[in-house]
Amino acid sequence: MLDFASSPVYFGEIADKGSTTHPPLRPSIAKRRPFVEYGDECLKFADAKYRNLDTFNSFFSTRIVYDHVVAPTLTSSGTTLYYEEARNMNDTEYIRMSSFPSDFDFCGISPRFVCGMSVPPLMTAGIAMEIKKQRFDPL
Repeated sequence: MLDFASSPVYFGEIADKGSTTHPPLRPSIAKRRPFVEYGDECLKFADAKYRNLDTFNSFFSTRIVYDHVVAPTLTSSGTTLYYEEARNMNDTEYIRMSSFPSDFDFCGISPRFVCGMSVPPLMTAGIAMEIKKQRFDPL
């Protein structure tokens, strides 16, 4: 059993408050954003309200993050919206969420894509240290 005993990191602790470097909301998301209710985890409910439907089969990969929650798993596709500022997340936030160093060289590849396709470095290090401790260190 792996025991990390780490405290959760809430999005508000890593948010780039007042960001001006985030991409603009896509028009389809901007139209649905006014229908988001506090606590929605994705845009599917806002989409249903926007379209006046009872089905929830669209925009489920558009995640919504709040200051008081741990951010969801990053993916290389989809969109993540920051509720408190009604905007997309920016590269700085993706990098912080994924525990990459702030000066990491992404070699021209989108940080969002790399972070969404990677196991977070701090998580990898924690797993490696636990394996070392449990399997290779003397008792």
